[in-house]
Amino acid sequence: MAKKLTPWIMAILAIVVFLNFYPLVFFNIYTHSLPYGIYIKTSGDPERGSYAATCLTPEIAQYGIEKGYLAHGRQCTSGTVMVLKVIEGLPGDHYSVENGFFEINGVSYNVLPKDSQGRPLRAFYGQNQGVVEKGKYILLSNFIKNSWDSRYWGPVGIQFLVKPLWIFDHHEK
Repeated sequence: MAKKLTPWIMAILAIVVFLNFYPLVFFNIYTHSLPYGIYIKTSGDPERGSYAATCLTPEIAQYGIEKGYLAHGRQCTSGTVMVLKVIEGLPGDHYSVENGFFEINGVSYNVLPKDSQGRPLRAFYGQNQGVVEKGKYILLSNFIKNSWDSRYWGPVGIQFLVKPLWIFDHHEK
């Protein structure tokens, strides 16, 4: 009898352990902005090059859902999954948008007028240049060239930092 119960006890124990640590684990199976995989929440101060997870404002999130850029989900109050990006701009950094380029810290990124389906891309920032405010960050993707990111949203807050625990797909898109 004990041998029959052992696999069930182990399975229940594994589920309890997983659920206990679930708030620390983030599964990226929705966004191409970073490699698909399992990410773990980390502590520390945001730095350039850190991976961050964020929920977008309701207005930006709704636009993302309508265009198919964001998946529905329960991670954010807007009804979407979180987005994962790389921090490229910190509070106090200057950014500008002109002539089809978003520039931050001397690095330029293409700002596309249309998405891959030929639809116009909307910019949500109110000005073409500025300084990243305290508590806001420039989040970009260095994994996919036509990412929908701070080139279109402007500076955004972050929920937490993540680092890869296990990557399923590491090829640039």
